[in-house]
Amino acid sequence: MSESEPEHGPEGPEPEPIPPWPSPSSVSSVLENDDLITVILRHLPPRPSSLPRASLVCKRWRSSATSESFLRDFRAFHRAAPPLLGLFHNSYLGGPDRRFVAAVDPPDRVPASPFRVPFGRDHRRWRFLDCRHGRALLLGPAGPRHEVLVWDPMTGERRRAPLPPDAADVRHGAVLCSCGHERDCRSSHFQVVLVWFKLLPSTHHRRALAAVYSSESGTWSPIITVQVPFMAAAGIATKPGTLAGNGAVYWLLPGSRILEFDAVTRNLAAISVPACAAGCLYWQCQLVLTEAKELGFAMATEVGIMLWKRDSENACGWSMYRSVQLDGRLPPRKPMQEQASLLGFHEEGNAIFVWAEAGGVFMIQLESMQSRLLCQGVRHFEIYPFAGFYTGDATARAHGDDDVDARRPMPRLSMDTLNMWHYEDPQGDLHGPYPMVMLWRWSIDPGFVAGEDFRVWRTDETKEQAVLLTDAMRTTAQLLGPSLEQS
Repeated sequence: MSESEPEHGPEGPEPEPIPPWPSPSSVSSVLENDDLITVILRHLPPRPSSLPRASLVCKRWRSSATSESFLRDFRAFHRAAPPLLGLFHNSYLGGPDRRFVAAVDPPDRVPASPFRVPFGRDHRRWRFLDCRHGRALLLGPAGPRHEVLVWDPMTGERRRAPLPPDAADVRHGAVLCSCGHERDCRSSHFQVVLVWFKLLPSTHHRRALAAVYSSESGTWSPIITVQVPFMAAAGIATKPGTLAGNGAVYWLLPGSRILEFDAVTRNLAAISVPACAAGCLYWQCQLVLTEAKELGFAMATEVGIMLWKRDSENACGWSMYRSVQLDGRLPPRKPMQEQASLLGFHEEGNAIFVWAEAGGVFMIQLESMQSRLLCQGVRHFEIYPFAGFYTGDATARAHGDDDVDARRPMPRLSMDTLNMWHYEDPQGDLHGPYPMVMLWRWSIDPGFVAGEDFRVWRTDETKEQAVLLTDAMRTTAQLLGPSLEQS
């Protein structure tokens, strides 16, 4: 054996010595290093549960995870838009905590408290117009104090603004952040776009009017107008707008028209839908984005969804670029059931929301075509997808004078107004929504086939969350006051 070769024992070479374990003081110094903590937190996956869990470690971690500078760096590091947390909706289903439907399962599901609409018992008079960049835009009730509210559910911050003059019938709106899609928005100024309509006398046209509010100046812009064809149903149906990569917001109008607002040039224009979609039902169509973040158009058919994109070389201005099948993504459609409705679109997630009578509201990701059931919903369910980075600090509410004093008693509501309960018959068909008093009367009718385990669920729930009718009756009676037997 040469001298350069190490001597080995019978069990091989000697193992390297284990370095000494850091002293408690060394570990403490590391955990107290704010820069190192920020690096650790930044590498957490961008899931809704990541930052809240990290915030529970200690006050120092909580302070780092909830700071505006960290959230901005966190989003830039992951190069991702905030995750979709759920849907706000304009259906009245009871208390102010029933205006939100979660879109993720535990442990990523965010608690309901941040999404409690901040108007107490008066919340049903407020209507959502838009949700984007971590903010929600709501329209208040008509009256001397007719106004809009921009609300950040994650921080509780709110800002109100009176409507512009003569804006008596606002139908559409958008809240736009000045920082763009890829950055944190809470620290920047925002703009609010409102759209309303006026009927032109002695004509078959109406005028669309728009104005822009700046949070920086606190003022409204001059009114912008464009003429569009009159449709009697224009004041009934509304859908959230779609923000394209060119900075323009688009709203689908009844009557085969699209309203375009260019946020850069402050120009308002009317666009026709694809020729083969003209005359289709409003809820059969939906504005989407193409892979290039340009305006697209979707139309539900008997078996799937057809997608168009703008095409300047085509005479009609559109060309179809894709057709997707819904087999396996939605429950099979039974005879006499309505065709699927398209309810909305999530821009960052490239997901479309579809209501099927046989199942409920589904979110379908248009790239992977993966589908997920969110809630029962209804055919004309007005939804507004909400995305944001949840930090666990959202329960620190910013109370204002529009909050209802919790000490004041809630008003007694009629049982007939809560038209929100669904059930499944023995053949597997879903029915609803109905008021609780009607279900109770049916359940005691000898001709109504319902066993002792007859279960019901709410419009904002799924069939898997169904409860016994007797339990639902008891809960509803406690909430609303009068017993079902007295109804």
